[in-house]
Amino acid sequence: MRVSRRFDRAPVLVVSRRRAGLRSRGGFTIVELVVAIIIITVGVLALATGSAGVAKQMRAGNQSSIAAVVAQSRMETIRSLGCSSLSSTGSATTRGMTENWTVTWISARARSVKESVTYVPRAQKTAAVVLRSVVPCL
Repeated sequence: MRVSRRFDRAPVLVVSRRRAGLRSRGGFTIVELVVAIIIITVGVLALATGSAGVAKQMRAGNQSSIAAVVAQSRMETIRSLGCSSLSSTGSATTRGMTENWTVTWISARARSVKESVTYVPRAQKTAAVVLRSVVPCL
């Protein structure tokens, strides 16, 4: 049995050399890679900037909460002293924060206390936590 060679072969398309170079190939072009790198760089820089802002806010929140604890502690100390041993004003430095308190006379049975704690939440900025209370005189 004889087989014709014409049917044994797969069909072949004749393509000129010029057209063969223009055929689609898998992968990315250099322009696509450069654009992708620029987009990723912008995204990473945005994340870095955001994380720096979050770190500043966390420090400010931490300082604020420490100042509130210092003020509350001083207020509890003043309340525990009683009216007879309260001085009219006072100041102290606790944990690097400046405290000032003022005791004013309301009546024979009560004193008003104002406690102020000054702290630095970030560079070149100061803030204060102020507590006010009434101390009963027994």
